[in-house]
Amino acid sequence: MKKSPLPGPSFPDQDDAQKPRPSRFAWYWGQRMDAFNSAIFVFPLFLIYQIGILARGGRGQNGVDYITHSLIELCEQNLHTYLVFLGGMLLSYVALLVVLRQAGHSRAQPFLFLLIESSFYALTMGSLILFVLQKISDFGPHLSLSETMDPADVLVISAGAGLHEEILFRLIGMGGLGWLLSGLTGPKRAWIFALVGSSLLFSLAHHLGPYGEDFRFHAFVYRTLAGVFFALVYHFRGFAAAVWTHALYDIYVLSLPLALGR
Repeated sequence: MKKSPLPGPSFPDQDDAQKPRPSRFAWYWGQRMDAFNSAIFVFPLFLIYQIGILARGGRGQNGVDYITHSLIELCEQNLHTYLVFLGGMLLSYVALLVVLRQAGHSRAQPFLFLLIESSFYALTMGSLILFVLQKISDFGPHLSLSETMDPADVLVISAGAGLHEEILFRLIGMGGLGWLLSGLTGPKRAWIFALVGSSLLFSLAHHLGPYGEDFRFHAFVYRTLAGVFFALVYHFRGFAAAVWTHALYDIYVLSLPLALGR
């Protein structure tokens, strides 16, 4: 008996052999991931980040994390209520995965493909940007990290940056700006303006506020190019790919000094 489809886009059903269908690998690569599946795949990072900052008393909270602040206010700044709320979200997430699995729409293989794809982007992005900058100005970035940073800090900081910075600068910044400008300049020009504008804002944000870095032109250019890269991933591969690429890239970069004993 053919299983009734769930609302929203889904990955192909492995059990449905009534007509030829592409493999899950071909299906995954053949389209940009939709919002429904992106939300499912980025929730683990949200959970890692929330547990991490709670366990560390707020340490490692991302500078553009407005979601956690809003949730705390929603829970009237009550830790017990907040934990219950997070537990309810986790149970709802697990229940959704179970329902999807029973309906034949497993996310295990697509999630694995997403991690492989995002890991490839994360490992190659910095090298490509550095190659360009070194050819132009012999630039080599350095990281200003806390001496007390441990692997758990790296994980929490990277998860927060990947999720919240992509929400603000790609999902809202690039997507929203492109939508606003499309009626004035046309879709193609709006997309270019949104890509460049959101990438510049992404880079500039790292130099603003009480915890912002001192402005260095090469660092600003480096992060602008990184923003362009994330924006291209977001546009062509979807929000989840951009979030995981950003998070894995930060894990890779922040882990290097720890691995080298610096």
